[in-house]
Amino acid sequence: MRINRLDLNQLATLDALLTEANVSKAAIRVHLSQPAASAALAKLREFFGDLLLVPNGRVLSLTPFAQALVNPVHDLLLQAQALSRLRPQTIPSKFDRKITVAASDYAFSVFLLPLFKRAGIEAPGLTFELRPLMGSITEELDRGDVDMVVSLAAGASPRHPSEIIFVDTFSSIVWKNNPLVGKALTKKQFFELGHVVMVLGNGRVPTLDQLAVEATGMERKVEVKLPGFTLIPSCVVGTSRIGTIQTTLAHMLAERLPLRIMRCPIPIPAIQSSVQWHSYQTRDPAIQWTLAAIRDLARELNNSRKTT
Repeated sequence: MRINRLDLNQLATLDALLTEANVSKAAIRVHLSQPAASAALAKLREFFGDLLLVPNGRVLSLTPFAQALVNPVHDLLLQAQALSRLRPQTIPSKFDRKITVAASDYAFSVFLLPLFKRAGIEAPGLTFELRPLMGSITEELDRGDVDMVVSLAAGASPRHPSEIIFVDTFSSIVWKNNPLVGKALTKKQFFELGHVVMVLGNGRVPTLDQLAVEATGMERKVEVKLPGFTLIPSCVVGTSRIGTIQTTLAHMLAERLPLRIMRCPIPIPAIQSSVQWHSYQTRDPAIQWTLAAIRDLARELNNSRKTT
């Protein structure tokens, strides 16, 4: 199909060329041979009257005009992709698609693990790909590389819909046989004993518990740094070290590890978790089912917390 002589079949190739700035990589991205991708680039250059990609040393760079095309071309493809996924059929057992979710290990343990189990029963045609939270998560959501993000509400992108699904607190954990901690964990013990902590990325983004520690004007004795909250309890067991993790996660892990869950002696603000999805997928039945399932799971967690 052509609009103003533009072959719409070439839009995906154009998007790949603009994204990769490399003909070979663009060809792989859209499942073409390199000669076919080169031919497509030649046609696009002729249509737009611009070189689009120009040599810059050993690599290719986008012309100013090509740079101006990046967002509208990709945005158009995302809208088309979202449109292609709309169906009058909303029965979960009939869904057939993959949903890519970016989330922390905390969100995986608390929300996504039970979600995947529920989907296996109610919507077996849904498949999931889990990705870690990276510094570029907003850009990944904008590009449509991820469908949903489950993370801190404060970090949600204002460009896409989001909703708070769960509010949790922080607790300290110690080994059940820790001889240095009695019935309560004192502030003095908190700063004297070694800590196992979670570090985001290269450590430049502080966690909520780290911010709370810094607010006291004191420093905790960090002995082990880990890339995820779920790893902390295993490094606490068998030692005199302390860990500080989300209370819900602490209770889940204490069911299989010899831990004591204690009130943290320094105030830490509650952690608000949100789920976010691309604005073009708001009417996607599979996304709506997934959101509803996450809401149900969060509601069940709240109810179980009230009865314990």
